[in-house]
Amino acid sequence: MSKKQLKVAVVGLRVGRAHAADYAASDAVGELLLCDCNTALLAEAVDQYPGARGYADFTEMLRQERPDAVSIALPNKLHRSFSIQALEAGCHVLCEKPMARNAAEALAMARTAERCERKLMINFNQRFESPVYSLLKEWLDAGRFGKLYYVKSRWSRRRGVPWWYPLSREMCGGGALVDLGVHVLDRAMWWCGFPEPEWVLGNTYCGIAAREAERRKLAPFELEDFGAAAIRMRNGMLLMLEASWASNRENEEISVRLYGERGGALIQTEVGTNSEIRVKLFLEQDGVLCDMIPAVETLPPVPTIRQAFLEVILQDTPVPCSPEQGILISRLLDAIYQCAATGAPVRLTEATPL
Repeated sequence: MSKKQLKVAVVGLRVGRAHAADYAASDAVGELLLCDCNTALLAEAVDQYPGARGYADFTEMLRQERPDAVSIALPNKLHRSFSIQALEAGCHVLCEKPMARNAAEALAMARTAERCERKLMINFNQRFESPVYSLLKEWLDAGRFGKLYYVKSRWSRRRGVPWWYPLSREMCGGGALVDLGVHVLDRAMWWCGFPEPEWVLGNTYCGIAAREAERRKLAPFELEDFGAAAIRMRNGMLLMLEASWASNRENEEISVRLYGERGGALIQTEVGTNSEIRVKLFLEQDGVLCDMIPAVETLPPVPTIRQAFLEVILQDTPVPCSPEQGILISRLLDAIYQCAATGAPVRLTEATPL
């Protein structure tokens, strides 16, 4: 890590707590700025990090402090406007997922980053959860699994609607798909090398959460508690996606299963008191399919996504979670919602250039 130190800000201190913690612990950060219009939350955060300076007004903070970088950890509706404001103020930006409520907003953010010559990175943090994920990516890129033809990616909760969040289509853009599905969709697409999608067939549902919202006097509830989709790629691969805040199933599960012509993989996290990531690989050796469990303890550690963001600023290298990738994920989510609304599959045309 370079010895140069950065002035870094976090706006949104409920979701942004993990951002602030990583920055406070980093030798690359010389000054930490915290921003939230909730003054009680702001005061609590400033007390937690001695030397941090707090602001209740984002515009004022940018004007007075001129930070090098900003983490945007606000409700989805605000991702576009706050990211663009920070980029135009000369800041590099790490924006929480989803990149925006839809692909049009995401595209506006990417174009601003290009025009301002600033780095824009999307907080797809699940790529950085385990060193095994990086090893799997290396092996996939090297062709050890052969051509991938089927991928199934899921984040399904038994019961886990984020009732503390401002749950509306205007504020969020969507429900379980943009909250949970976006993570496992991105991680699967990353492992697969971001193949070009051809068409999408999907649907959304809301029964369990709608009843609970009525009990909480929050009706009408307009976001899906369950969404699923089949995404066919132009290379022939099929990706199945499932995301739920509430479903009648066993424990919460985060998983990705990959099938290739020469091997496969299962990456699974059963969420609970002792959440554990389990990775199994199935690879042909001398014509025989063998089961492998990577020894995580022998692998080099991986940075957190915030550490990776700081490093690309200091080293002036490309961001690992790029705006182009964020836009593609947004286009896929848009297509799922369009299909759910119309009942017809959605064929994706070529992406709009930046």
